[in-house]
Amino acid sequence: MEPHVTVVLTRPEGRNAPLADALRAAGLRVIEAPALAIGRLDVAAPALRAGDLCVFVSRQAVDACFDRRAATPWPDGVRAAAVGAATARALRDHVPEDAILAPGEGAPPDSESLLTVIETARLSPGRAHILRAQRGRDWLARQLRERGWQVECHALYRREPVMWDRATCAVLAGPGACTLLLTSLEAVDAVAESLRRQDMDWPAALRIVTLHERIARRLQCIYADHPAGALTVRLSAPDEAALFQAILASARSA
Repeated sequence: MEPHVTVVLTRPEGRNAPLADALRAAGLRVIEAPALAIGRLDVAAPALRAGDLCVFVSRQAVDACFDRRAATPWPDGVRAAAVGAATARALRDHVPEDAILAPGEGAPPDSESLLTVIETARLSPGRAHILRAQRGRDWLARQLRERGWQVECHALYRREPVMWDRATCAVLAGPGACTLLLTSLEAVDAVAESLRRQDMDWPAALRIVTLHERIARRLQCIYADHPAGALTVRLSAPDEAALFQAILASARSA
């Protein structure tokens, strides 16, 4: 692998190390630069009863919920729904497999995929609890309400932008080949704000690995005025093995 190729991993602290180690072993220069910091909120997890649907929008939502729950079995008759396969894997440490609803491996990790799964399960509308950060997409809540569910959104954690220092921004904005892992729209906005504060622009050419078309579209808007080919986007499944292969392929194309 060419030594000048740099990978910037922007997932929150604690999420990057194994992937970073694997990429370094493959010969890449890797910088771990979280774009968002996760903080727990001092609130209780919702009380659940039979017939409820409890939706977990991320692995952070799983961790935040079960850090607050007493070590008691998952209540009978409550379905747990995960927005993506990675969140579903985290849920399996706490919830029986037959109580979990989630898109399959390879499906987009988004609310649209989960709504299809919920509708396929033909659940009777009741109470739905959406466990999330302070700010989040409201699309699934609206869709469930339209289908007769009583929806409550519970903010269990917060995501705050991390402002990169000038040296970190310079890696991205500099002339060397760079592949950037971005896994949320909030992370895109945080990186953009870091560059703005350092009076730097997005690089003339950039390779992105991401999980969803919505994130790709946001970057394509940023690069709308650049020459064709300035932005290269590679979509990946959210599991570590898929991310490793996608980042490796992106870096090797540099």
